[in-house]
Amino acid sequence: MSGDLAPRGPRQVFAFLFCSLDGYHEGPGGELDWGLNDEEFFDWNLRQTREVGALLLGRRTYEHFAEVWPSAEAAARLPEVAAFMNAVPKTVVTDGGAVPPWRNSRVVGGGGLGAEVARLRAEADGDVAVFGSSGLTVALLEQGLVDELRILVHPVLLGRGRSLYAGLGDRVDLAAGAVTVFRSGKVLLRYRPPARA
Repeated sequence: MSGDLAPRGPRQVFAFLFCSLDGYHEGPGGELDWGLNDEEFFDWNLRQTREVGALLLGRRTYEHFAEVWPSAEAAARLPEVAAFMNAVPKTVVTDGGAVPPWRNSRVVGGGGLGAEVARLRAEADGDVAVFGSSGLTVALLEQGLVDELRILVHPVLLGRGRSLYAGLGDRVDLAAGAVTVFRSGKVLLRYRPPARA
């Protein structure tokens, strides 16, 4: 029948994280202010959000986003990204306590991660993105639930801090994908677990 859409397959799950050149996701005091962001990066990130139909977030990242993105400042400074972040369905993975309310959000426990990823793959209107959330990314990697890693490396050495993959218990071999170099010196690296290469 004309106009009918072919059935779509399950959505991809990608994790987008940033780190320093020496592999830290946060500074020694939890600082995140060392990242270099500019118009070129924001344009790229806006294009990336157009692929996304759902967000899967760890508790700390969710709480940070829930404070920043609904604000009038975010709406004025980055209106398209703020509109996306507030509208997209969000799942926060946590095993403890209440989280701040945020439109289109739900809470699940870490014990049901595989089932939640399967649900999101089947139901999302785009790919499932994990933004930030390095601990959640480690859990997803260990369960074979990530299709692609997108790692934005900033041209800065922190010397110490929180490792991007803190807590990873086992080796994970990866296949390299495309590389994007930004004028600021940031480099986006893409990797896929071999089973999904």
